[in-house]
Amino acid sequence: MGRAAGGLMPHRPEQQVFRYSRINDFRAEHMMLSGAGNPASGGTGTGLPVWRQQVQYAVGHTLNDFYSLQPEVRRETPIQFLLERRWPPKGNAFPSLMHYWDVKTAIADELMRIVSGNHLPDIPVKLYEQWHVQVPELEIELAMIFQLVWNSQMSGRCLKIQKFMVSGQEDLITGFLHMSNVFCHKAYGKPAETVEVFSLLDGARHCYDGSGISLTESLDYVRLLAVTLKLEEEAEQAARLGGRAAERPAACFGGYGLM
Repeated sequence: MGRAAGGLMPHRPEQQVFRYSRINDFRAEHMMLSGAGNPASGGTGTGLPVWRQQVQYAVGHTLNDFYSLQPEVRRETPIQFLLERRWPPKGNAFPSLMHYWDVKTAIADELMRIVSGNHLPDIPVKLYEQWHVQVPELEIELAMIFQLVWNSQMSGRCLKIQKFMVSGQEDLITGFLHMSNVFCHKAYGKPAETVEVFSLLDGARHCYDGSGISLTESLDYVRLLAVTLKLEEEAEQAARLGGRAAERPAACFGGYGLM
């Protein structure tokens, strides 16, 4: 975790190091999923359902467990066995026992279907790691957790990126596309080959050509995101300090359509 894209830089005591403020993709996703900062979602900003947080955690760690295995071992390891070890216990987080079993069955079935043909002989180049890169024109450092990333087979492209979501809301997918696009250009100087987003509960797969995503639009999106997150952090800090409850900031991301 916490790796800098592009390699380690030597420490030179005689030089002053300017540190940009950091944007974390998981915080941006939490904001969009909870409805804060996005009036189009109709959310109230009250936070994610606990069951969804638990399921997303289980999915991420199950994929990490599975793809940490050597390819020949993966072929002999049922992913549902690994998912069982990570799955949250039955409890009050789920609305009902039926909902618990419906979600568990749907997630397990979809993961089995996906991994049965997903880069079986390959070793991922990034696996459930956080990487960060500086974006000087925005004066920020962008930090992203990549679940699965593979080497590109196309000249002039950098990576094949895969993301697994419990359910893939349009706003969330758009945010991931723009943040990934900025990351790839700043870390490698080129776009991703493809960005694939799997929406597990509805069995959808969204695949995007990295060269079809405008860097200018992505930079504008991330700039707006940075402002929104800063305002939200300030509001949360004021609330913690006992100040008057402030309305959570709203920023419209509706103008950023999918490519």
